[in-house]
Parts: sequence; structure tokens; C-alpha cells
Amino acid sequence: MDTAKSIICIITQSHLCRNPRVLKEAVTLAQNGYAVHVLTSIYSATLLHEDQKAISDTGVQLHIIADNSARNFRSFINRATNKVAKLLVKYELLQTPYALGYRYGQYLKKSKELVAALYICHQEMPTCVGMALLKQGYKVAFDLEDWYSEDLLPEAQQGRPIELLEQAEAMALSKGAYTITTSHALADILYNRYGGNIASVIYNVFPSPKLKAAEPNTAPPLRLLWFSQTIGPGRGLEEFISLLTDIKTGVEIHLLGAIDAAYKTQLLVLVAPQHSVHFHPLVPEGSLMDRIAEFDIGLALENTHPLSRNYTITNKFFQYIQTGLPVIATETAGQAEAFEVFNPGIMLRKNDKVQSIKLLESWLSDPSALVQSAERAHEAAKYYNWETESVKLLKLVSDAIGK
Repeated sequence: MDTAKSIICIITQSHLCRNPRVLKEAVTLAQNGYAVHVLTSIYSATLLHEDQKAISDTGVQLHIIADNSARNFRSFINRATNKVAKLLVKYELLQTPYALGYRYGQYLKKSKELVAALYICHQEMPTCVGMALLKQGYKVAFDLEDWYSEDLLPEAQQGRPIELLEQAEAMALSKGAYTITTSHALADILYNRYGGNIASVIYNVFPSPKLKAAEPNTAPPLRLLWFSQTIGPGRGLEEFISLLTDIKTGVEIHLLGAIDAAYKTQLLVLVAPQHSVHFHPLVPEGSLMDRIAEFDIGLALENTHPLSRNYTITNKFFQYIQTGLPVIATETAGQAEAFEVFNPGIMLRKNDKVQSIKLLESWLSDPSALVQSAERAHEAAKYYNWETESVKLLKLVSDAIGK
């Protein structure tokens, strides 16, 4: 099939440089002959520059549907509309996609103007856009990167149109040209909830990095890394630092990302004297793998609530193993899946603090075990990489357009 004239419209709502799954998809499809258009929202002129740099010379066309990067009348209207929509949802007056983002109507209008052979929807509001497009006869695929209707704790769901998200998720699985997600664990639970078609799985992996081979460091204090765009509560950090109180082997905990002063103080209070915590700013996406490789062990810490976090496998898990770092992971359904074959480190026991302490102390103080885990991480990286996963994506897209 000649894909050169096949337009693909990818619908998302965040900066490409902060959304590696969408960026990889867009660039891969463009490199394989498709005319790729990305519809998105922005909030930072600086990040927009990074977005444009990331897709320069790829042929990907970026369309900014909602621009909140400047304080002007348009961005005021965007934010006001979103705020009112959230209030309507909170007081159970209306289930509206405007509570999930900005300029829903303009997204829908621009999508239809492109007359794409296939629409691929990422994130919450675009999933609702996709539902509307399906109802109007367009060919739409979905990437359920998270379980959107189960993605926040109860106190954070008050302005979130859960019923609308459930409808969109159900339609994605029953009517979508295809639906993908981030783990078999999540695919299974979505099927159990909604029926329809079971989602295909494309892992949150990255192109194999070109890094210099290095011997794993086993000398204390070991440098443990956790990173995120925003460092905050509810991600397992507090529990892990508290767990370390009973670990005699001293470690350095390195946190990479934006953090407010109050939460930084909260973490520092928890740190036992044999350990230390260090804070680092974010680095550009293109430099992240090199930065990760500077550390000794990756921390894949997640809670089992909200449910979405129990079933997904996050970017960071794969970025650790792709740089050869062994991993300390909390026991979730998604991460258990990732550990099942290669076991690239240790998995802390859910609801068993005593056993987790014994396991962690033994592993951290055993150089041979650390080396073996690093070797298994390298083996896992041969399987978990974008070179493998992109083949799955291209087949799904080709089959969907060819239907």
C-alpha cells in the first residue's frame, strides 16, 4: 500500500517533549511514509521550542489547538471554560469533555477538516474527541496509556467526568479501529470491565540508547535514582524512604524533577542518618538516558491505588533497564508482568514490610547479586525496546487503514 497519501491525525493534549509515547509514534509513522498531523495543547513557549526541535526534519506537522502559554484573552477563556466545566461536573450537573482540557470543540472541528485516513487518540479529552468522531463515522484508534476513569484518588476526582470517561473507554474497546495500552495486565482488566476487544500492548519503551559499556558499580553508597516531571506525594517515595530506616547499608537517593519546598522538607525529615537525599532539576528528553546511566540503581516505585497505577508499567521502568540499571520495584500487577521473564532487580513485597526489608538489605549488600541484576537488565533491554514495539505499531496502523 502506498502510504504517502495516507493522512494520520494524532490527537493529544500535552507538549510532545513531555509526551514521549506520542512523539515516538508520530516520528515513526512519518518516517514510514505517512502524512502525520499532531493536534495538541501547550502551556509553555519554552517547551514548544523543544517540541518543534523534536520533530524538525521529520515531516510531522504540529497544530496547536489550545495555546495557554501566554496570559491573554484566549487563554483566559480557555481556563475559565475548563474551570466552569469542572464545577458543573463536581455538582453533578453535566458530564462534559471541557472539564478534561481546553477547546474540545475546536479539536473536533480541526480533526474533521483534516479528513484523515486514521485518527489516533491519546489522553483523556482526546479519547472523548475520538468517541465523537466514531459516532460520526470516522476511523479512530485509541491509545489508553492509563486507565483514565481510574487514574486519580477520590479527592482528586470531584471535577472529573468519570461516567463520560467510562463511556469513551468502552467505545474505544468495542468500536475503535484498534486500541492499544501499556501492559497485558491493563489490557486484561479493561477487557474484564468493558468487554469489547482486548487491547493490544505496546510497552512504554524507547529506542536502544547508544551508551558506552560500563561495569556496574557495587561499592557503597549506591546511588538510587527516581525521576518524574513533578516530584510529589502518592508515588511511593515516602513509603520507600521510611522503609530505608531499617536498612543498614547506606544509600544515596537521587530525585530528578520539579519539587516544591514543602514536599522536599517532608522527604528530608523521613531520611535516616545512614542515607542521604539529593535533588536535581529535569533534563531535556534527549539527554535523559545519558543522565540515568550516571546512577547505579533505578527506583520503579508505584502505589496500587488509584487502580491505573497498579496495572500500568511506567516509562521509567523501561528507561532504567535500557540503560543497564538494575531496578528496585514495588509490587504492582504491571511491574510484576515486567519482572516475570527477566527479573532485572528486586521487587518489594506488597503489604510485607519485614520481608521487603530483609530482601532489600540482602540485595544491596551483595555485589554479585547486583551484577547479576544488571546483566539481566541488559538482557531485558534486548526485548523491551522501540525497535521491537514500533513493528507492532506499524502493523496495527497498516491493517486499520487497509480495512
